[in-house]
Amino acid sequence: MLLLPSAHAQLSGLRFKAESDTLPLIMGGQVFANLAGAVLWQFSDYGELEGGARLNMRCKYFPTVEAGIGICDKTNDETDLNCKTTAPFLRIGCDYNFSRIKTSPNRIYGGIRLGYTTYKYDLDGPTINDPYWQGYTTSMQMKSVSSNALWTEFVFGLETKVWRHFHVGWTARYKRRLHQKSNSAGNSYYIPGFGKNSDHLFTGTFNLVFDI
Repeated sequence: MLLLPSAHAQLSGLRFKAESDTLPLIMGGQVFANLAGAVLWQFSDYGELEGGARLNMRCKYFPTVEAGIGICDKTNDETDLNCKTTAPFLRIGCDYNFSRIKTSPNRIYGGIRLGYTTYKYDLDGPTINDPYWQGYTTSMQMKSVSSNALWTEFVFGLETKVWRHFHVGWTARYKRRLHQKSNSAGNSYYIPGFGKNSDHLFTGTFNLVFDI
């Protein structure tokens, strides 16, 4: 029987829909590590040691948890003010697989995250000679200043299988800060898990992924 193109497309869509809907609800999961954050930490003033896990629900939805340690030791080139922190962070969210063939090991996905960190940081400034009181010096030394931050992330990612249960993946992320506890001493240069302190920014990850 000859099918018109529109009828063939409709049948193909029904076949793919039926394939996805008949899959088990839980299809396993994945664990992953962000290699880009570790490289950034080694070659710049800040970075992350970060990993995560996600659940595979019918190869369509991927509830995700990401956690790690954010590290910063930055000295401002103009003021010589140093900001230092090492603190944990957590993100939770969900991805959706946009790939036409949901069961393919190669995926195109988008998602959202909600991130949070509570942390302490040190601010150390240079010694300054008072021009009025001769011989008197002062410096800024603020230790263990407490802060916390909440933000959201919009994620677009690609993932491809490289060998057996191993995949590599890339994500591009737009981050928007929702809240940060301010301090009279000044805000930290870096927010663990978010990045350089600002209202919003773009970042990315390079993940090594393992199927479980």
